[in-house]
Amino acid sequence: MEQGIRIRTVILLWLLFSGVSGIQAQSAGDIDTLSQWRIDETYGEPQWMHYDHFKYYISGTIMINSRQYYKVNKSGYWYVNNPNYPNYYDGYYAPLREGNNKWFTTDYDDEDVLLYDYTLNVGDTIDSYANGMGEIITIVSIDTILIDGEAKKRFHLSCDFGAKYIIEDIGAYTGLFEPLTWFENVSDFYCYAVDFVPIWINPDYSPYCDLSVSIMEVNQTENLSTHPNPFTTTTTIEYELKEISNIQFTIYNVIGEVVYATEDRLMPQGSHTVTWSPSHLPEGMYYAVLRSEEGVGVVKMVKQ
Repeated sequence: MEQGIRIRTVILLWLLFSGVSGIQAQSAGDIDTLSQWRIDETYGEPQWMHYDHFKYYISGTIMINSRQYYKVNKSGYWYVNNPNYPNYYDGYYAPLREGNNKWFTTDYDDEDVLLYDYTLNVGDTIDSYANGMGEIITIVSIDTILIDGEAKKRFHLSCDFGAKYIIEDIGAYTGLFEPLTWFENVSDFYCYAVDFVPIWINPDYSPYCDLSVSIMEVNQTENLSTHPNPFTTTTTIEYELKEISNIQFTIYNVIGEVVYATEDRLMPQGSHTVTWSPSHLPEGMYYAVLRSEEGVGVVKMVKQ
């Protein structure tokens, strides 16, 4: 009788702990699944300089060693010296997860490794996968910046050649998975967007944030245009649908705030126009985003 009780107790404890570990493994953490990181990378010798224009985006989840991660895809194109012969690509690149305000990825052996620690303090040393060169990099100061209306920590680094800083919940000045220190590769992190809308643009490259780097998006963006652009009072946005489609049309400012939007509507095949007269809005850059069953199109507009 006592042996039976002990067996049932062991089974219940096993079910309890396996259930708890199962719950922990179900979440890859608090990272916006509509995130996009737009980056350029250059490396090689002058006679065969390699240029890579790409973005990272999240495409579902993946289990690795009983841990759940977000699948981060890399999409873009590269060429050697001559931009007239680009090579397009789009596919899985690396895993990413969040836990306790830290970001993790895996190494070449699929072991879980720290990528960014957003809990560091002034004077702490960066000891993570991002510091792949193994240099001593410390936090020299911390301030905050507004990202989509929310205060995020910015960690300024003692890095002579490479990342000037790391931004909480976004990544480093050099990119997402790119090394903090430049050696043979030089990477430029242009902007971070959510659902195709830039909410942080690197001030060293502002206002550049072209998310259309895959062949599908390049072709697709040709179906969305605006004129005049730049404009002073009114501009006309034109788009074309290959077939009848539900569409949503939204315009954002440079910090991701919606300044104009239409309700979802069913539109017929063919060419359509939207006239926009933002007399109440300040001068600057705006993004028109068309979402349809054919995909997403984005066009930049400048009000003068």
